[in-house]
Amino acid sequence: MEIDFHTTPFRAERFLELYEPAVSRVLAFGAKGYAFYRSEDDPDHFIHLSFWEDRTDFDRYWLSEEMREVRRRVAGLHGQPVLPHWSVVIDRA
Repeated sequence: MEIDFHTTPFRAERFLELYEPAVSRVLAFGAKGYAFYRSEDDPDHFIHLSFWEDRTDFDRYWLSEEMREVRRRVAGLHGQPVLPHWSVVIDRA
């Protein structure tokens, strides 16, 4: 699962403060791993990756009361609608 956030100017640090604690919570919902990136070229761009065996587990995470609250708190700090992108891993080391 990939979730892209493009924060609005001057709001990246506040976004990071509010969203980063939710990143590792994917493990409590069954994710096999995760990564959270911030672009060096565009410091307003964040990518949250997580690895799941079952999309239902991700949905439990994303639609949980906890994540609804996180999304509510970061609303207005990023520019575009946030839509998770589900992909199938073809190869990974």
